[in-house]
Amino acid sequence: MRTLLAAALLAGAAAFAQGDPAPARTPERGLTEANALYEAADYEGAAAAYKWILEQNPESPTVHYNLGNAYFRQGKPGSLGRAIACYLRAFELQPRDSDIRHNLEFALRRAGEPLIPAGVPPALFIAYHALSGLELAALHWFWYWAALLLLALCAVQERWRPSLLPLLVAAVLAWAGFGSWWGFREATGLSRPAVVAVEEAEVRSGPGTNFPVAFKAPQGRRVSRLESKGDWIEIGLPKEGLKGWIAADALEKI
Repeated sequence: MRTLLAAALLAGAAAFAQGDPAPARTPERGLTEANALYEAADYEGAAAAYKWILEQNPESPTVHYNLGNAYFRQGKPGSLGRAIACYLRAFELQPRDSDIRHNLEFALRRAGEPLIPAGVPPALFIAYHALSGLELAALHWFWYWAALLLLALCAVQERWRPSLLPLLVAAVLAWAGFGSWWGFREATGLSRPAVVAVEEAEVRSGPGTNFPVAFKAPQGRRVSRLESKGDWIEIGLPKEGLKGWIAADALEKI
């Protein structure tokens, strides 16, 4: 009995000495810590904390935006390109957020690129990007299945047909409209986009340092990824009509 009591006392003492276990790190706690680091002007620490959160939840536009701010504030070589990449990811997820759009536009202007193409009214650009690609795809497929369901009901329920036909026409128009919007956005955007994340990146005529430098791409330039070979990626600059090979670690994929 004494042996059991002594063992119990020792176990209790050990538990008391250990104390309560440290609370597990969660994305919510991580966000609080990251924001505190940012407010304390520890932008590198904040960036590391935001990156950890994105490993748990990569679809958070707010955290992509905050990470972009942390990179932008660092002011180091390559930080502008990384900030633009973060703002682009946030913009793709939440294009209606005016803060995201403003910071993306400001950062791109610093890199010598406009967000809104020349000649396009800002209001038209904002309306064109009012929905994310994921939202457009979801609406396209929703109305596709709604149209099929209404068509089936019209076929099997003749007495409902006069009431269902207007709904069917509306569903088909919505399906075609959202599908066209989605398809046009995909066709006019960059294919497999990325951002140059180093200053004056050397773009070579082939995948290796033994190939000559064809041209240089400035930090923050948006490019298309065409092909990859080992540690090299072929990129295209549609506006200039140029393409070449760049080291993979010089790019931030979107």
